[in-house]
Amino acid sequence: MKKISFTFLCLAFLIELTAQVSFTALKISPQFPQANSTVNFEYNSNYSPLIRQKNIVAAVYLFDEKKERGYQIAEPILKNTNGIYKGSIKLDSGTALIAFTFNSDQEKDINNNLGYLVPVYDKNKLPIEKYYTWASRIQFPYGQILFGMNNDIQKSLNYLDDAVKTFPDLKKNQPFLGNYLYTLNKLKGKESFSTISTELEKFESKGDYTEDEYKMLIEWYNTIKMKSKADSLNAAMKINYPKGSWKIGEFQTAISKEKDVKKIRTLVDDFVSKYGSDEKNNFVVSQYRSLLARVYINEKDFNNYNLVVNQMTETERANSNNNNAWAMAEKDENLPQAKQMAYDATTYAKSEMQKPSAKKPDYFTNKQWEENRKSNYAMFGDTYAFILYKLGDYKTAYPIAKEAATINKLRDAEYNERYAMAAEKVLTADETKRLVEQFVMEGTATGKTKELLKEIYKKTNKNETGFDAYLTGLEATASTKKRAEIAKGMLNQTAPPFTLKDFEGKTVSLADMKGKTLVVDFWATWCGPCIASMPGMNKAMAKYKDDENVKFLFVDTWESVD
Repeated sequence: MKKISFTFLCLAFLIELTAQVSFTALKISPQFPQANSTVNFEYNSNYSPLIRQKNIVAAVYLFDEKKERGYQIAEPILKNTNGIYKGSIKLDSGTALIAFTFNSDQEKDINNNLGYLVPVYDKNKLPIEKYYTWASRIQFPYGQILFGMNNDIQKSLNYLDDAVKTFPDLKKNQPFLGNYLYTLNKLKGKESFSTISTELEKFESKGDYTEDEYKMLIEWYNTIKMKSKADSLNAAMKINYPKGSWKIGEFQTAISKEKDVKKIRTLVDDFVSKYGSDEKNNFVVSQYRSLLARVYINEKDFNNYNLVVNQMTETERANSNNNNAWAMAEKDENLPQAKQMAYDATTYAKSEMQKPSAKKPDYFTNKQWEENRKSNYAMFGDTYAFILYKLGDYKTAYPIAKEAATINKLRDAEYNERYAMAAEKVLTADETKRLVEQFVMEGTATGKTKELLKEIYKKTNKNETGFDAYLTGLEATASTKKRAEIAKGMLNQTAPPFTLKDFEGKTVSLADMKGKTLVVDFWATWCGPCIASMPGMNKAMAKYKDDENVKFLFVDTWESVD
């Protein structure tokens, strides 16, 4: 009996050691933080990439599935003593994982791409169940999105496997199993289908599914090409949940096929009356109202348009007004009406930028929230300035267009275009020329902006002789800067090996391409940016079609057909 007791104690001690985290630059107290507790931390910048940096701030992400987007951000006040920063944070009852980030004005420290990730523990000093799920999601994809970490899908799956070892019944939980299958599929692709099928069969054995469990089973059987199984479950779900949320999909399909504005209005009103009171459907209701608003704009029925947008929240109404006003301006249609809509949207956005009506969302830092409000104002202001320009009110358009472009740090070519157009009408030719030259040299000028520069050049030089050489010189500066930016951001990593079949049934292997320059483009038929990039890819292929050392592969991903 004594021997058994001693073995158990040693095992517990080993588990405690492996569960405890340790960092060079960061220390926390207590070492095993628990829910509803205060965590003190000490960040020694002298042992970090931020050494000798000033104005260091901390953003602490508290992962909790009850929070909107799954996390909230705390920004503790730091006390600095010779580069050692101290602070504290309070954990909620649902906090499962803590992620620390430290930033200066120039750099960010995320612990050499590993993250400063701290579990929340139970009373036995073991990580709680939800920790593993969040740790997995940080490896893929949250870490890259939130912190700039590299995705590591294998490590993401490892965390989920560790969770199952510690909590064997986790795969009976629909959200966990869905996350597990998603990660497995992302890592192994079609090779995962057999394992996914086995896991789904195990899950099915429990019977008596909730609607969400039905949906998960249907989704994954469709993914692994077992359509008859998915169809059978879909039919059963509709019988067992006749008023379920799957009805939303039917409404979406009906509306997408309908062309008659009156019938669309009836469908939307019917949906709102049946499901609008459910808070989970707020987003869907908002989307439908936005759709209906666009239909009325296309019909030039502004009375009904106003009736619809007046049912929206202020933010939704501003977005609808901005989007529809822009579309009208591009078509040169109903500009006075578009001007009023854009003015309303811009006035609202400016008010929110200066004095927000709502409290900061949990998932924003103070800086992110401020930047988000500025960005919205710039977007709406850009639309308003565009319409004013089209109406010939250049003096009013110019400062608004300038402010919108400046908020984007003069790095967005589209905003710069409107700024340059208005400037050309208000400033002298020399002033506008200098402004547009800067855009061209920075690589932030559209084709229209360059055409504007050509017109200014012709006016100041009385002809266009020499313009092409002049423009080429400006663009060379932009090209040099762009190459430097690309080189700085390039990754130097070995690509994972893969073998695929092409449409002719031939095997294509990465290993066969060794020594060549290979461009691999992952795309899908439903991906707008993918389709938009195709003309550029076609040009690249045409340029290198005779070069045996350059190859292009286009990998079709996430299609639901065989």
